Amino acid sequence: MKDLRGTNAMVTGASRGLGVLIAHALADEGVNLALAARSAEALEQVRSDVAAKGVRAVSVPTDVTDAVQLDELVSTTERELGPVDVLVNNAGIIGNHPYEDYPPEEIAHLIAVNLTAPLLLIRRALPGMLVRGRGHIVVVASLSGKAGYPCAAPYAASKAGLVMFVHTLRAELADTGVGCSVVCPGFVAGEGMYADAVRETGERVSRLLGESQPDKVAQAVVKAIKRDSAELIVNPTPMRPVLAFSQLFPDVSSRVFKVFGVTQQARRAVAAARIAKPPATGRP
Repeated sequence: MKDLRGTNAMVTGASRGLGVLIAHALADEGVNLALAARSAEALEQVRSDVAAKGVRAVSVPTDVTDAVQLDELVSTTERELGPVDVLVNNAGIIGNHPYEDYPPEEIAHLIAVNLTAPLLLIRRALPGMLVRGRGHIVVVASLSGKAGYPCAAPYAASKAGLVMFVHTLRAELADTGVGCSVVCPGFVAGEGMYADAVRETGERVSRLLGESQPDKVAQAVVKAIKRDSAELIVNPTPMRPVLAFSQLFPDVSSRVFKVFGVTQQARRAVAAARIAKPPATGRP
């Protein structure tokens, strides 16, 4: 989809962080937008801001874990804007605990938001795209889905699931006119979940991993749609050689994390988060 002007897109997680930047990047391309998130007030502000750029925009307060609300999101988008040409699955949450301390209810909720919800929303939007023979699906995953970050095992599992889902669906959609991409940001500075954690704990990731700029992630989403890219990694340091090495020698990756201080930093971040916000459930 090289020319996006006049197309219609749904963006989840659009009330804050990366979702806001993705919405603006699409609006700059002339894309009409249906914006979804739980926070109605914040969502309406984003809607107003992108509409000022001359595109049509609607806000649809949505809990992505509610199947009925997902149906309403699709039907409202089609009623207010028209057929869904682009779907950007951006909504997500993170959790950081040593796995033996991870509250079971948090694991279930994280998987529901990060993995189950986008799969179900794509299932709702895809049939129309196939009938029309055009469309594009973008899933915002994470580098954690390529090489798991310590103390975030369920998060890494959910993002790895998204990565493999996209590559499998992409093979299934070959020659249909519908594209599918996954964007894998590293640790995003200034916006989103990692930035919130830094503000809360003061802990930053190792220089080995680096910090990505949020506008680069939004630009990657647009690039993925226009070029029908299978996968884009957004990180200031070159990660593909590291990822390839870890695939060839999986026993070494955990040792590399330890040598470069990544594991220790992750444990410090968890400890700092517990001081800043003591857990309501699980072991102290």
